[in-house]
Amino acid sequence: MSNTNDTIYIDIPGQTVSELDPNNSNSNSDSDKDKDSYNQNNNSNNNCDGNVATHRKRTSNSLSTSGDTCSASNVLDINNNGLSESNTLSDPIGAVEGGEATQKLYEKLLRSPEQVKVTNIELFFDLVFVYAISAISETMVEDLTWEVVLEMLIVTLAVWWSWIFSAWTFNYLNPDSYEVRIFLMGSMLISLVMSAVIPESYTDKSLVFAGMYVLIQLGRSFWATFVLRGHGLMWTYLRLSIWHTGTAVMWLVGGAIGGTTRNVLWTVAIVIEYLSVTIGNYVPERCSLFIIIALGESIVVTGEAFREVLHQPAGVSMFIISFFGAAAMWWIYFHTASSEATEYVEHSNDPGKIGRSAYTYIHVIMVIGIIWSAVADRISIDLPYMVPHREQGKMIYVAMTIGGPALFVFGHALFRRTFRPRFSIPHLITVVVLICATPIGIFLPLWATAVTTTSILMLLAFYEAYFSCAILPAQVAFMAEP
Repeated sequence: MSNTNDTIYIDIPGQTVSELDPNNSNSNSDSDKDKDSYNQNNNSNNNCDGNVATHRKRTSNSLSTSGDTCSASNVLDINNNGLSESNTLSDPIGAVEGGEATQKLYEKLLRSPEQVKVTNIELFFDLVFVYAISAISETMVEDLTWEVVLEMLIVTLAVWWSWIFSAWTFNYLNPDSYEVRIFLMGSMLISLVMSAVIPESYTDKSLVFAGMYVLIQLGRSFWATFVLRGHGLMWTYLRLSIWHTGTAVMWLVGGAIGGTTRNVLWTVAIVIEYLSVTIGNYVPERCSLFIIIALGESIVVTGEAFREVLHQPAGVSMFIISFFGAAAMWWIYFHTASSEATEYVEHSNDPGKIGRSAYTYIHVIMVIGIIWSAVADRISIDLPYMVPHREQGKMIYVAMTIGGPALFVFGHALFRRTFRPRFSIPHLITVVVLICATPIGIFLPLWATAVTTTSILMLLAFYEAYFSCAILPAQVAFMAEP
């Protein structure tokens, strides 16, 4: 076929902006022109309303003479001790080998550039993790000890890791394909079973929890490796399969033996998985939705507690305070930071690497903070007048009441740091103030500690609303340049 070099601009919101130029010529100058145009547009409309703009993704219509498919270049980062690799793509995702039938299969299984929105089937899948977060928080509320907190921390990390890998995978795949839908629903069923046994994950259901987790991780990797055979992504999922096979032994052996051996093996397994191979892709909309899921669960937890204290003024007051705390966390995350991060990653030269840090690793810190805050809210509604230092073994209550908001704000500070030149001083001050309040909180009733932490969160939310526009959208795009 004859070569053409017409430039096609496709409106794709929320997706990585990649410069796709197989000839690798004039790409830098084109990129500079695009960013100059972006900066000019944003300078003329400079506001902080938190809305994510629809960006124009530049692709090349250069057609290779060796085949009938569009040839482009894209980067797929594999985080394996600093190793990264680039794949030449014959379709939007990876290099294709095989004949016409194979390419038609890939066209059927993989998303087209136009399929950029989160689909209903993906939202349906995410509902399972509402139940998972609920099970984690309820387990902590029923037996809030340091041991249970550490156990549920490992469980939370495992739940997040299974979800984020699923989000990555189905971000590549076509949700309208029956094969993909069936596999997604199968993964959903397994995730539901895993979530159901979370309360007994460290007791008599350890092996069931471990088995379901391993089945999700290995099943997804093996399935993707099989259906994408000959495709550039096949090697990515083959590597993931190898890593997951190694850690699967630890999960299963630990689940079978139980006790201290289980605790050690599961901890080592989750650490290895977080340090192993990850996909250089980012899913900002899905991660933001997961924050909504976690915040929604905090609302559910406080709502359940509210039914039991309808005629108790202190309990009703704590319910209102808990709601304000959840609303403040929503405001802190979504007012500007979420949209600014998306814009910055889209305009960076290495969106996979930056997005991996901002969304894959940092978001789980905020999720844990939200869960701990929900647990603290439930306890403060039930026991508003309890003073921790008067009750043996109740210091953990102060840790949850202060540690949850502190962990959320710290995670959000790290998140902001990925797209801003320096750490947010108000965020760091908030974390320090919360930590310093811990010794005082030991001698205060829970309602006073809860009011203090919520007030601090609301002050930070107020800052986000009125004083956080120092970094403008145009400057965010400029900062993405090397």
